[in-house]
Amino acid sequence: MSSHPPRRHSEEFPENYGDFQLVSSDGVVFSIPRIFLSHVSPVFRDMLELGMESPNELAELQLTESSVTLDQLLRFFDPLKDPAPIDTKTVEPLLESARKYQIEHVFKYWEEQMVFRDEAKQIAKVYSPLSCLVLACHFGRREMTRLALRELLRAPSKEFQTPTRAIIDSGVLSHLLQLRQARLKQMMERIVEVQEYMKKGTRCGDNHLDVVHSFLGLIIQLMDEPSWGTLQQYINSWSKCDGWRSSNHRGMLASGKCILSPTELFEKWKPDILAEESELPELPSGLL
Repeated sequence: MSSHPPRRHSEEFPENYGDFQLVSSDGVVFSIPRIFLSHVSPVFRDMLELGMESPNELAELQLTESSVTLDQLLRFFDPLKDPAPIDTKTVEPLLESARKYQIEHVFKYWEEQMVFRDEAKQIAKVYSPLSCLVLACHFGRREMTRLALRELLRAPSKEFQTPTRAIIDSGVLSHLLQLRQARLKQMMERIVEVQEYMKKGTRCGDNHLDVVHSFLGLIIQLMDEPSWGTLQQYINSWSKCDGWRSSNHRGMLASGKCILSPTELFEKWKPDILAEESELPELPSGLL
């Protein structure tokens, strides 16, 4: 009794659509012109050339890929067909087959579809950054790895709970956690500077402990999402309080010295923080 599943023809690549047949692991037959296979994939080119040298010319190939993967892959061979939209559930086997058959523009299409431009910040951002990071590491895509790392550096912690079948490279994960820790440390140093400034006197809080407590919510939020966006939310709330200056501060103002509010201090750092967030992180030597 045959162990092969019953055959049926692909709707997108039907019988007689081409002069060669590829058979998926689940028994779907894809007809496609040999010239497409040879032109796009050096692996298929070599297989077809070997087949032509045999007494019986090769007419079909049984492949290990599923029909879903083959349908997505062969669209990149046929200039008359559009690529299927990227599906997070099927993209990994598609990229595996692209690597197997050496089809570089499948990777380029995936990268183009997963990156969009944030016009407000004038930088490229990544959809599903954790999934992109896992796949970029697995397939050795350095620039995509850096883009995903940059996104995850400022992302809320819920982004790290994105389900993915692949396992993230331990070296890349360690590097990401170190970068987030360094980013949080930079922000904490700025918060401490503002705290010390406010401790000189404020009517918003009666003592130094009140000043510290006023920052606890911000610190907790930054631990979850170390970004300028998190700071901006608190800046907006602080800007409504104009009673932060003590008599000492007011005396300095009367003498002509420039005294900044906590809001103004953070705004002064905005260009530096946004510049840090826009930088693509470097990858340690030998990581990919």
